[in-house]
Amino acid sequence: MDFSHLFQSFLSFAESAPVIRAILGVILVFFLPGFAWTLVFFKKLTIIERIALSVGLSIASVTLSIIVLNVLFDLRINGANALFTIIAITVIPVVIYFLRRYLARHSEVSDGD
Repeated sequence: MDFSHLFQSFLSFAESAPVIRAILGVILVFFLPGFAWTLVFFKKLTIIERIALSVGLSIASVTLSIIVLNVLFDLRINGANALFTIIAITVIPVVIYFLRRYLARHSEVSDGD
């Protein structure tokens, strides 16, 4: 199966289901980026604190990153560019978080020898 065919079928599904599209959009814009960054920056938070910080960090990071990319690199503000920017600012802290966990576990195993 071709990637473009898969992408087109997903787009046609998203166009036919606006409620699901809206729910996924709200989660992607207002929660996930901030939640990923709270995993990196804050070790000991309750779930309520983490959710509250996630919303604030998401709004700030998504807005600022899209505006900065527009001003500095003349990247047009549209849906696709915004989506790729949000994915990037979500994936980067997730990679940092898992690298830290891997390195911490690796150092515990080698200290135990």
